[in-house]
Amino acid sequence: MKWILFDKDGTIIYFDRSWMKIGLQLVDDFMETYEHSIEDKSAAYAHLGVVDDEILPGTIMASGALDEMIQAFCDIANQDVTQWAQRRSQTLVDNRVPENVVVEGMSETLKTLQHQGYKMGIVTSDSKKGVEQFLEVTDFAHFFDVVISTEADAVEKPNPEVLNPLFQQYDVAPEDVVIVGDTANDIQTGVNAKLGLKIAVLTGVGLEHEFTQADYVVKTANEIVEILNK
Repeated sequence: MKWILFDKDGTIIYFDRSWMKIGLQLVDDFMETYEHSIEDKSAAYAHLGVVDDEILPGTIMASGALDEMIQAFCDIANQDVTQWAQRRSQTLVDNRVPENVVVEGMSETLKTLQHQGYKMGIVTSDSKKGVEQFLEVTDFAHFFDVVISTEADAVEKPNPEVLNPLFQQYDVAPEDVVIVGDTANDIQTGVNAKLGLKIAVLTGVGLEHEFTQADYVVKTANEIVEILNK
């Protein structure tokens, strides 16, 4: 293995509660905007995974890609709400006040991996602005050789094209790349891109039983040092 690609939220840092606030706000705004088209609001909230003002793990709003959320909105409203949902989601993301609580030990883990000669990158559904805030707060920029964020209308995980910036900039084979993430989408990205190793962590929103396609499921990303040293 030559490269390690990390998801950010739920992997390097603990899952950011500000994402939960965005998800809840997006659902509430959707319910209000399309209230005349929604037959049963309670059922709609439950279908999206929102119960008692909380987003339940393993649901569409917890770990689904944006296009999956939008498709659920379209199904509930019985109409195409794609443009509204994309605009509203982007506005909420742009105005997000992020939390950046680093998983204990990650600084030393990243330092160890760098000293061992691995190239490292970030692949996140966060915006460029959010990643820049994360790198500034954590002072982790020097660890990463490539940073892939998701802007409006860009491809998202698990579409393997999300990794094009890596393969276009660097001469590396997919089988020499590790992906580490906290959702089934992260692992599916590794499957779709035919990456060499897929490691799921339990510090985010993903549930252990969802990681059927992961090569390893570990408590935190710190355990990848031991895995790679085997």
